[in-house]
Amino acid sequence: MEAREIRKDELDQLLEFYLLHLYDVKDEPLAEQKVVDQIWNTIQTNENFAVLGVFDKDVLMASCSITIVPNLTRGCRPYALIENIASHRQHRREGYGKVNLLYAAEYAEKRGCYKAMFMTGHLNVKVEKFCKATGFNSKEKKAYIKRWEF
Repeated sequence: MEAREIRKDELDQLLEFYLLHLYDVKDEPLAEQKVVDQIWNTIQTNENFAVLGVFDKDVLMASCSITIVPNLTRGCRPYALIENIASHRQHRREGYGKVNLLYAAEYAEKRGCYKAMFMTGHLNVKVEKFCKATGFNSKEKKAYIKRWEF
């Protein structure tokens, strides 16, 4: 098992992983390839963005994206936002997701972040246990979301 940043040449594997293992609801269709390539290039070339993965024998088993946000408070220490957390459907509860989230937290800490945050729409006991096992808690803050339909 290896936790690391997803490399530039692994975009196709990542997109297939998202299609098969991330979306529980109907998602918007993928943008045209030119747009996807521009976004992937931005992620790959900006030190504040990364997509992290856990691989087992070169197979992507878990993934998340992380954004390091520059900040003028907390001694100008940044904070991290973690999103698109997913594990391979056939291998959930085998530790890949936990390794992934622990790696994301370590990634944020090494970049000087004073905190890392993520939200989930899965509100059940298993997710709560998973979050606690990785050192995250749901007691400090409450999230509010506004969405726009296109």
